[in-house]
Amino acid sequence: MMVNETEIYEIAILGRATWQLHSLNNEGTVGNVTEPRSVTIIDPNTKNPITTDGISGEMLKHIHTGLMWTLTDKNNLCDACKVLNPEKFNVTSGRGSTVEEVLENALNKCDICDLHGFLITRPTVSRKSTIEFGWALGIPEIYRDIHTHARHALGGKTTENEESKGVNTPNSSEDKEEAVGTSTQMVYHRPTRSGVYAVISMFQPWRIGLNETRQDQYTYDTGNNEKRIERYKNALKAYQILFTRPKGAMSTTRLPHVEDFEGVIVFSTDQIPLPLISPLKQDYVKEITDISKKIDNSINVEEFKTLSEFVDKIGDLIDKKPYKLKLGE
Repeated sequence: MMVNETEIYEIAILGRATWQLHSLNNEGTVGNVTEPRSVTIIDPNTKNPITTDGISGEMLKHIHTGLMWTLTDKNNLCDACKVLNPEKFNVTSGRGSTVEEVLENALNKCDICDLHGFLITRPTVSRKSTIEFGWALGIPEIYRDIHTHARHALGGKTTENEESKGVNTPNSSEDKEEAVGTSTQMVYHRPTRSGVYAVISMFQPWRIGLNETRQDQYTYDTGNNEKRIERYKNALKAYQILFTRPKGAMSTTRLPHVEDFEGVIVFSTDQIPLPLISPLKQDYVKEITDISKKIDNSINVEEFKTLSEFVDKIGDLIDKKPYKLKLGE
């Protein structure tokens, strides 16, 4: 495939995703009850505080990272990222002795470390992620249910009648307690939620491979621009899959019914940071379009009404290439 020579500086995705009967992110389990995640926000319509459902940016970023791992040639990952170790380059051998060396080696070696960032303790160095997610916030109302389930033992309980006849009866009170314990059903409660979620994400292609630790001059340390282009493409493909198949918590039994996704893709072709307007606002599409026109003519706003249109428009960006700063050239 030919690469379009248009360079993309930043990409923002602002939209409303409709997910049914999911449990992508939860607060935790207390006893035998799993609690859904809740956040308090200011209602954009009434300006009053309300509690709504939330899916953390950490979860969405985790899903995107997993998709990057699937799409990436494993030879282009560090030892830690080959097995999705969350410590990333921090536990990879041969990192280097100085901050500059560590970051240079990480950017050259590992696609995931470059795009999603990492933190190393010795020497202390951090790589800020090129991909950012905000919370996916339920646009009231989100419908919640708690469902009751039971886990049963394979064998049935030993009845008193069977015990009196000597059939499979435990020999001691301790054995009896163990037998009863293994055959008792376990009741547990799991949540599901259905609704429309406001989603925001920012991608900075211009930072792919950029070593920002050097004090004299920033450098691109990927070895060649083809590697930057490949990482750029995989990151955008991961976005396509994320919104067509979100795989978060409890997806083995609560795989979301993905229904719809509508919104805007905002991107710049010059060194202009993009504005962000929350899809919680009813008129966010109009506002982000108006603001973008006033800031700079290098900012483009592409509206999509369906998941299919979203995939198509991301595909158009895949054919382009990441922006590269002119660093003393």
